Amino acid sequence: MVTNAQGGRISEMAGYALQLLGQREYGQARNVLAAVTQALPADSSARATLLGAMMPLGMHVAGQSTPPRQLIGRIEGVLRQLADPARIQAAAGAAHKSSAGSKAKKFGPLGAAIAFLLKFKTIALVLLAKGKFLLLGLTKIKALVSLLAFLGIYWALYGWWFAVGFIGSIFVHEMGHYVTVRRYGFSANAPVFTIFGAYVRWRGEGVDLEKSAFISLAGPLFGLAAAVACYLVFTATGSGVWLAVAHAGAFINLFNMIPAIFFDGLYAFMAIGRQERIAILIVSIVLWFFLSENMFLFIALGTGYRLYKKDHPRQASQSTAYYFIGLLIALGLFDWWILQRAGGMFPGVSPYRTNGIF
Repeated sequence: MVTNAQGGRISEMAGYALQLLGQREYGQARNVLAAVTQALPADSSARATLLGAMMPLGMHVAGQSTPPRQLIGRIEGVLRQLADPARIQAAAGAAHKSSAGSKAKKFGPLGAAIAFLLKFKTIALVLLAKGKFLLLGLTKIKALVSLLAFLGIYWALYGWWFAVGFIGSIFVHEMGHYVTVRRYGFSANAPVFTIFGAYVRWRGEGVDLEKSAFISLAGPLFGLAAAVACYLVFTATGSGVWLAVAHAGAFINLFNMIPAIFFDGLYAFMAIGRQERIAILIVSIVLWFFLSENMFLFIALGTGYRLYKKDHPRQASQSTAYYFIGLLIALGLFDWWILQRAGGMFPGVSPYRTNGIF
């Protein structure tokens, strides 16, 4: 149960977050929202709504762009309810008590170490769905300009085919979220694109933690499929650029599995219990040791931090843990195989080099 003291503190933080949003201090507001979500019960609908809104808000903060009014309005609507302590008590019911602190906290030192990797998460032009091509994210001139700018940067750095393949791979990742949301019967918008990345905005009432986790993990799953497709193109054509795209896709989706900030791994962890998190920690360390992929070390550190936070749900989802571990192993082994092929084809490339694109 939420105590009176906790309810008062949540109400105070919600009011402060409303004030920051009104002043357009979106970076500070995001940090306060993180503290609010940590203080709310794990099965609170308000917590789930805020977690879903923090990812696109963080994207706009990172890109120094103005968040859309509908996104801010959705956050403010929840905060206004939380600003009333009586409503917090009524919504909590028999919910299990959160262990988060009372002050606004960031997601720990791990977040600072990996935030720079956000630049790798980007966008695509066209979706083939239900037999028709749909133009996504191109109805607003800013989104189109951002897309073309990002495409131009990677075209200049790595060439046309890498730019198109790279953007297409990340687009498939985003569509994994979109397709899964729609499969569960919830409302979802097409991916929204910025120069720094893409996200899918969706809405659903009473979404349980397991479904939310499956929606989050669908992105890396689809991203793995896109990376495999790029590798098959490489085997058919012999063009090294597709091997590079396959590596970049596998690496980015593995990076998204880190349970920190607003990455896919964090939302999946909301449904994973303490024992399952320990298993993920062990698997990550083992994969890091045998595959020499440092990204697994970041995943292990993020998992350790989540164990320290003790924010695991009252009723864990073992299927989510199996899903998570399976993706870790598949992405790790696939990326390792690609690097082995690259090391054999290009004498100057180490098969264990993972901090760049060949």
